[in-house]
Amino acid sequence: MKKIIVFLLFTQALLAQTGIGTTSPNASARLEVASTDKGFLLPRMTAAQRGLIPSPANGLMVYQTDGVVGFYVNTGTSVTPVWSRVNMDWTRTGNDISYTIGNVSTTGNLIGGNVSTSTISGFAANVATITANYSITAADNGKIIQSTSATAITVTIPTGLPIGFNCTIVQMGSGQITFSGTYLNRAGFTKTASQYSVASIVHLGSNSILVSGEMSN
Repeated sequence: MKKIIVFLLFTQALLAQTGIGTTSPNASARLEVASTDKGFLLPRMTAAQRGLIPSPANGLMVYQTDGVVGFYVNTGTSVTPVWSRVNMDWTRTGNDISYTIGNVSTTGNLIGGNVSTSTISGFAANVATITANYSITAADNGKIIQSTSATAITVTIPTGLPIGFNCTIVQMGSGQITFSGTYLNRAGFTKTASQYSVASIVHLGSNSILVSGEMSN
């Protein structure tokens, strides 16, 4: 009978919640730490020390003290750990979010909530200056490219630009700009008209590239 009682007490101890600083830990928690004047301190280490943890479990958390400091969680496996930082770089105010540290990049699409009313604002124009022959690249998408050359130059439009590509070419110098490549123009023009003329390059897909604006031959 004594053995049964001891077994029951031992089983109850294994199934019960554990409280530190409390005698009534929350029923949903295996461990609750309660305090009104102290915090919970995770293991602190450098990135190199974190990398030496043998077979870190999925969900393991540490606080990294160098590099980009902060809390890191292994979202991978013990064989192939992936340490993801838990961060608060994004700031939410009402329905708005902002990010003020570094750059934001994406390999997917940025999608507005309403195709009729969603807008992009708060971005400065990206203006580049050229003084000699130049070949357009995908990185020029959305740019204003001004030529300040006093002599004629050629701007080459290659194939393979992304669909939707667009940029603006401005002849600020006295040197006329000739457009080279395969493109469409309503009047068959290939050059900017004169100093201070503006022309646009737009890629509509299937290598249908339009060059239009203040142009001549």
